[in-house]
Amino acid sequence: MFLAVSLAILASLLWAITNHIDKFLVSGIDEAGKSIKTLMIFSTLVAGVVLLPIWLIASMFQGWISVNWFSLIMILLSAVASALAIYFYFRALDQNDTSVVVIMFQMIPVFTYLLALMFFHETLSMPQLIGAAIIMLSAILVSWDFGAKKGNKNRIRALILMMLSSLCYAGYYVLFNAATKESSYESCAFCYQIGLILIGMVLLGCKSYRETFLMAIKNNGNKYISINIANEVINLVAVFLMNFSATIIPVALASILNGFQGAFVFVLGVLGMRFLPKYFKEDLSRKMVLQKVTCILLSIVGLVVMFI
Repeated sequence: MFLAVSLAILASLLWAITNHIDKFLVSGIDEAGKSIKTLMIFSTLVAGVVLLPIWLIASMFQGWISVNWFSLIMILLSAVASALAIYFYFRALDQNDTSVVVIMFQMIPVFTYLLALMFFHETLSMPQLIGAAIIMLSAILVSWDFGAKKGNKNRIRALILMMLSSLCYAGYYVLFNAATKESSYESCAFCYQIGLILIGMVLLGCKSYRETFLMAIKNNGNKYISINIANEVINLVAVFLMNFSATIIPVALASILNGFQGAFVFVLGVLGMRFLPKYFKEDLSRKMVLQKVTCILLSIVGLVVMFI
């Protein structure tokens, strides 16, 4: 039990690290790399190519790759939903603090419940409704700059983008889980990587995406490739740890522990600004710190109410 809880918390820490790496990449290693178009190709085509052999080996250990047509369609749709979620996430991350954006990620279980309500006719209990309301409140509060004199354009835009991202991620989870009910998890994960590769190839076929990607590779190819591969590996390890912990502890508890991701992102941001300000961007004014901490605590409370 203690080991599983520790692994779930470690997974949240690893995801927090990937969030800061994402922010660094969105900010751009160079001028050519500042385009989100470059990162989208890395997050689809490159990530798919890197992780495909891993899931191929995992599938072979389970026997062989076998998916029916229903699962295949669900997987491909989930890949599209995932790519859209990543795009909206990058857009939100582009002009906002990492900790602000990640707090809004807690809306994913809210949208997951809503999709389950719509498509699977599940019912929502009163605690789930209250928890969802608390999480939505934390996302709205963190998106509002109370001291702004010229409005909250960037924050409100980030909230809308993260609502779209969370909705797409929820769609990805629902579609992927539907696929795994008919086929093995490993086979579905293998086909999902193929779906990402196909999406990346489509993006690479677009002139603007191809030109920005090739320019970034030409200028700093080694850095981009190594950082992105490291980022994907860290994410994969976090997924493995969370999935393993969920087999020992209740899924509800694992979901609550994942809520600490926002806290880890904030702490890493503080440490980064203290020791590596060149690579971190985080608003640490007293007002903003109080606002972030309050919203992090609210989101955790919302998860506890929703899942307990």
